[in-house]
Amino acid sequence: MKRSIRIAIAEDHNVVRQALTEMLKREPKIQVVFDVPDGSVFLEKLTHHSIDIALLDLDMPKMDGRDTMKHLKKSFPDVKVIILSMHDDPWIIEELIDEGAKGFLRKNCSFDEMVDMLFAVHSDVLLTTPKKLETPLDVNARELLVLKMICDGKKSEEIAERMSLSKKTIDAIRSELLKRLVAKNPAELVRKSILLGLYQPRTDEQIAEEDRVLGLLKQIRVDRRKKEEGKK
Repeated sequence: MKRSIRIAIAEDHNVVRQALTEMLKREPKIQVVFDVPDGSVFLEKLTHHSIDIALLDLDMPKMDGRDTMKHLKKSFPDVKVIILSMHDDPWIIEELIDEGAKGFLRKNCSFDEMVDMLFAVHSDVLLTTPKKLETPLDVNARELLVLKMICDGKKSEEIAERMSLSKKTIDAIRSELLKRLVAKNPAELVRKSILLGLYQPRTDEQIAEEDRVLGLLKQIRVDRRKKEEGKK
């Protein structure tokens, strides 16, 4: 990645917006171009600035995230949208994805999950959320990434290394996915994942690109940890 990911934030709660902006500004590969309290100001600002990703609060008083996204799709089609909200109804999420959102984050997500999503959406690597599910599965970005790598044939040790997690954590996610998809074995997990639209077989090049992004995320976490330890 030659330059930082340029993002802009629309969030009507000042405290949330300011805290989010300050945290993201500390990330060396992320540039917060601007932050505003509503969608109308966001669109006005965008006529003077270039960004890669728009992080939009779904519920804003003047122009909400959904309407802002519709305007972006018409006037700034190259800007990718991630919706931020307290709502977690899978069918609302599906509608937002159908309307053009590339990602969805709950407001109670961890900061690591947010950073992961920003890099994933920017690189077109990760699926955001299952669409048109026959069952209301609640699969977050981390679980979906583990599922994809399981379906790619990777073992728990390999997945743990790529995601900077313990093998125990990956095994727990694997067991939970088998339970949610009512799958008796890995082969059935792959079959059901394909049928539900959670997984599509990928080329070696696509898998290699995902490994590259995961390696970058891993280095970002290491650098952040060193900074935090240096402050102590």
